[in-house]
Amino acid sequence: MIYLEVPFKEKDLAKSLGARWDNLSRKWYVPTTLADDLTPFERWLNSESPAQTPAETHNDEEKGISLSALLRGVQSALRRQFPGAIWVIAEVSNLNLNRGHLYLELSETSEGGQLLAQCRAMIWQSQAGRLLERFKAETGSELAVGQKVLLLAEPSFHEQYGFSLVIQDIDPAFTLGELEANLNAIRKQLVSEQLYTLNKRWSLPADFFRIAVIAPPAAAGLGDFRADADALQKADLCEFTYFYSAFQGDQVESEMLAALDAITSLHDAHPFDALVIIRGGGAKLDLNQLNLYSVAARICNAPLPVLTGIGHERDNTILDEVANLRFDTPSKVVAEIRHRIFQQAQTAKQHWRQIEQASHMHLHQWRHRFEQLDRKIHQNSRACLVQWKDQLEPLKYQLQREGQQKLQTTQRRLQYLQQSIEHLVDGKITRSKYKIEQQQQKLGLDVQRVLKHNREHIIQWIAFILSSGPKTQLNRGFVIVKDQAGVPIKTAVKAKQAGRVELQFADGTLEARIDPETPIINQE
Repeated sequence: MIYLEVPFKEKDLAKSLGARWDNLSRKWYVPTTLADDLTPFERWLNSESPAQTPAETHNDEEKGISLSALLRGVQSALRRQFPGAIWVIAEVSNLNLNRGHLYLELSETSEGGQLLAQCRAMIWQSQAGRLLERFKAETGSELAVGQKVLLLAEPSFHEQYGFSLVIQDIDPAFTLGELEANLNAIRKQLVSEQLYTLNKRWSLPADFFRIAVIAPPAAAGLGDFRADADALQKADLCEFTYFYSAFQGDQVESEMLAALDAITSLHDAHPFDALVIIRGGGAKLDLNQLNLYSVAARICNAPLPVLTGIGHERDNTILDEVANLRFDTPSKVVAEIRHRIFQQAQTAKQHWRQIEQASHMHLHQWRHRFEQLDRKIHQNSRACLVQWKDQLEPLKYQLQREGQQKLQTTQRRLQYLQQSIEHLVDGKITRSKYKIEQQQQKLGLDVQRVLKHNREHIIQWIAFILSSGPKTQLNRGFVIVKDQAGVPIKTAVKAKQAGRVELQFADGTLEARIDPETPIINQE
């Protein structure tokens, strides 16, 4: 490589003649394609011969060359092989911004995850701000680790710093294309497995009573959603159960699947009406972290309709596509839920008004009919009363005469029966008094005998109980085992679990420690 000594004020002239700048050595140089004619660059050439190569700087008798000369030769060969920048596809494995310069680690891996290649790269401060801002503006996300990118990079080799790539441009369209290709692959797999439209088989209920919600914790979209959801729950119109999951980072898949497992388990015991997945905004590239086949397949097979409000009006994730219904924002999801609840309430209110109006109409009709019947009954009753009064008047006098005769006969018979009953009752009362007195005497003797027997029996039990107390048992040689709280332990298993126990003897208490490895010997 032929280096030039170009003063700063002449750099534009050197550049216009074809000279190029080497960022590693911080010098201008003549490209290989112009090395045949150095006339335009004579004013900036070193005193040494410009065509001189590392190998020519040594005497033929020397047995080797210096390391720096060898590496300069490698640098020259690299320049000849790659005279300019080329487009390179790689994955960003590390980023480091230092003093305005962006230093990167680039890598390439196989489909099985095996590392195939890696190297250092950098974007100098003069271009870093412009390239990063354009990448963010077109992709909606910062350049980040894990992204696959297409870079316009110039290979560079320095005898002190080794091989690296100097990045001159980044193609945002390639990164977006990679994301779309991944989304298409997942979509095709779901379609081939007949899962893609499976969740759409569920019909949304006309009304909602229990809803499960998956959202990232402390998300702005969750706050917007809960503003209306909490009002509905406070009014006892709908119950919302929240499950939290990461929507960015390495934990997205595991946490999302765990949340879906929990919802499925609860749904089996107490069914939900729908599952809502919300996020609330974010960069376009961040959506790719939700394009996971495992999560999409679980949503397709979900036992209830799934509503999404991830927060993008124009860009979809695979979760939006396979869901039963997709909304742009979390606020629109809860607005639809609120609308259905209110619509059902309005329908119920309208039905109630119709029932109320029909009831009033029927009530008025029946009231008018009852009034007509009441007047007719009164008229007929008065006519019948007059008719029956005329017919019953003769019977009244006849019944009075016969009644007086029957009354007199019955009174005489009652007097006779009363006298007979009094005579019989007096005899039975006398005999009953005698029997009662005998029973009282016998009962008194039996009671005294039973009381005496029970008193002796109680005295025996008291003596037995007093002789069976803890102190008596301790004096007999028994031991009471207690835990640290002073509660008696009755089984070997509980004693082993307690670890430390108290042994109470007749003359004092000892503490003991039970080895957890001590086996329990069962004695039948």
